[in-house]
Amino acid sequence: MMKTKSDMLKTLLPFGNTKIEKFWALKGVSFDIYEGDSVGIVGLNGGGKSTLLNIVSQIIPPTSGELTVNGQTNIISVGSGLNYKLSGRENIIMKCEMLGMSNQEINDKMADIIDFAGDQVIQKIDQPVKTYSSGMKSRLGFSILVHQDPDILIIDEALSVGDAPFFEKGVARMKEFKAQGKTIMFVSHSLSQVEELCDKVIWIDHGRVVMEGAAADVLPKFQDFQNTYNRKSKAEREQITHDSDQDFTLELLRDEHPDEPERYFSKRLYDRPLTWQTWGALTVLMAVLLFTVSATLKGIPLRTAIMSPLAVLHWRWIVLLIVIIGILIGWSRFTQQHEERHALD
Repeated sequence: MMKTKSDMLKTLLPFGNTKIEKFWALKGVSFDIYEGDSVGIVGLNGGGKSTLLNIVSQIIPPTSGELTVNGQTNIISVGSGLNYKLSGRENIIMKCEMLGMSNQEINDKMADIIDFAGDQVIQKIDQPVKTYSSGMKSRLGFSILVHQDPDILIIDEALSVGDAPFFEKGVARMKEFKAQGKTIMFVSHSLSQVEELCDKVIWIDHGRVVMEGAAADVLPKFQDFQNTYNRKSKAEREQITHDSDQDFTLELLRDEHPDEPERYFSKRLYDRPLTWQTWGALTVLMAVLLFTVSATLKGIPLRTAIMSPLAVLHWRWIVLLIVIIGILIGWSRFTQQHEERHALD
């Protein structure tokens, strides 16, 4: 959770990324969704629903675990991927091209996309999208993507800001996809929408799967939980959130699932974008630069310096530099592991 530009710069240093706060948005989430399933994802705000959908759609990579997606995914969220400076029509052309459609296919579907988005969008289709309401942006983005042919359709609150007629059109379109054997993942705070559209439901709370099963079994229990949670004070809610972060580490998760492959519990540090090969190349280049600068400052010709490097850098200084770098890297790894272990204390 990098809060400043200096934190971002620290990620490029092998010993500078030790005090950046870490947060597990998802904690040991595991489930299977099969071809033709229509699955609702429910939970409180901040529970990890959108993070989960972004991982399934492969927008962001998981820190650990393993993801297998068989098929093309399309994710629909409010205003997702729209360029607010372009008009609605230009956005349709841009997004359809990004999804691999030819000019002829775009021209053939243009009228259907605009008509599906509704009267308000039709009236402003040649106006900049920044002038659209959130509902119009959502309807336009939804309309563009439902006129594609994805294997897996992922919907993140895209129907929540539409009116009743648009919702009915959206549900009808989803049912068409379902009849074709497409897979649907649907997030909404409207349980009536989830109940109408989904056969299965996964309930996520504070990054964990609480319950998974038929919509008729999960939704009533989630509704009871939501009603109870809403009656709690702000301090009680904050305490619940704090407590939920206390007992999760990859080590504990590994102990809970001893039969699973070890690779599921290996942390991939995406906040360190440089590989050891890159670090090696940068180190060599930096050494060459320092050597050249030192030779120049001492007035030693470069050819002479290469033939007699100790005339530029004394071996004692080289050993001291290596020791200092080793200490810094070792201390960095120790402090990082210690802070990650106790970050939730």
